[in-house]
Amino acid sequence: MLLIGITGMPGAGKSGIFEVANKFNIPIISMGDVVREETIKRGLELNPKNVGETAIKLREEFGKEAIAVVCLRTIEERFKNKDIVIVEGIRSLDELNYFRKHYPLVLIAIHSSPLTRFNRIKERDREDDVKSWDKFVERDKRELNFGIGKVIALADFMIVNEDNYEDLIKNLEKVIKYIIKNKENFNSFNFIY
Repeated sequence: MLLIGITGMPGAGKSGIFEVANKFNIPIISMGDVVREETIKRGLELNPKNVGETAIKLREEFGKEAIAVVCLRTIEERFKNKDIVIVEGIRSLDELNYFRKHYPLVLIAIHSSPLTRFNRIKERDREDDVKSWDKFVERDKRELNFGIGKVIALADFMIVNEDNYEDLIKNLEKVIKYIIKNKENFNSFNFIY
């Protein structure tokens, strides 16, 4: 099995991968959804503070790769017969290395400027999204403290997403097609940092 990891700061456009995965019939698991589900399981309201604190607590309770452990367990239960599975939302080297200890993983980073991301987050208005610039910066700092900047720096592919959604989807499709076409080359390629 080959994993395709997706990383990027909040609002960069990572969720575009869901549309692309659907087109290619590739199963996908969202690390953010795992945290949101755990937040609900703990009886907490879905808001930026509770989701952020749940992510931190999971890492404190079960180690820095905690969310990756849950995701990999789910992948092995639901998708064990699949050739490729996409993991959306890798945020730390611990998570990246955990996946790579078990399966080859190709990493795609999606990058957008802070102002672009802030405006997208305000527009999408998800329950756990921040509403103010100060809270946005606070969330970015939390993500950077998890180590997401190091993960982005180690990406095998980088997609800059400053334009429209259609361009993001075209660029993601091009990269996914390339990975599928060269899948065998990526199966032997696994760097752990």
